Amino acid sequence: MIKFFRQIRYNLMEQNKTGRYFKYAIGEIILVVIGILIALQINNWNQNRLQHQNELKFLKGIQSEFKLNKAYLENAKKKNTEALKTGRSIMSLMNKDIETLKRINTDSLIFQIFEVGGFEISENTVLEIMQVGQLQHLENEKLKSLILDWTQHKNRIERTRQNMDRKQDYLVDYLMSRYPLKNIDRYGILAWENDSEIEINKYTIFSDLEFENIVDDFLYNLASYDIRITDFLQVIDGILENSTDTQ
Repeated sequence: MIKFFRQIRYNLMEQNKTGRYFKYAIGEIILVVIGILIALQINNWNQNRLQHQNELKFLKGIQSEFKLNKAYLENAKKKNTEALKTGRSIMSLMNKDIETLKRINTDSLIFQIFEVGGFEISENTVLEIMQVGQLQHLENEKLKSLILDWTQHKNRIERTRQNMDRKQDYLVDYLMSRYPLKNIDRYGILAWENDSEIEINKYTIFSDLEFENIVDDFLYNLASYDIRITDFLQVIDGILENSTDTQ
């Protein structure tokens, strides 16, 4: 094809048809420009197609991953609700007489207050989106904003959870010399068959202001943690809704 055009130009020059030659040259340039534009258009179309395929892949991953995260956090919230309920029961026993306390399984109550929801969510898809720079290419602006909110909420809730873990450790330290942990662990993975045989009046903690303050402080942090989870679930719902709409 190139040889063909060259031959035409050569023949025009040989025939001294300069005007026609320049017209032909201009026409050839226009054809070349059109060819380049078509090639660029095809390249852009191909890039957009690949970008769209990548976006669909990420959206599918988001849907799968965040449905699991939602189920996990809803279960964590359920545990938190039970732990808060148990904590309130413990607070209602403060300064009660021993006979009243003996009629209640305080070992089980104290065990249950430690059974709070965990925080081990998955964010592989979000991290991949961030690492490959896919976030800026997402078409749904609301989804972009929610993914950024997800990161901020995650950092806040992790800090709250770490603080609550410290409160749990503080409670364990308090109980260490005042209450038989073996009695409590009968209801956990150790599943002891018998209570501790060491004589101690475990009910004295229910008349101790320090114990009341520790439990109160722990419940305050647990309530804050539960609120964080509630907010987090709203972000997840938004991400699930918008990642579906975008597709």
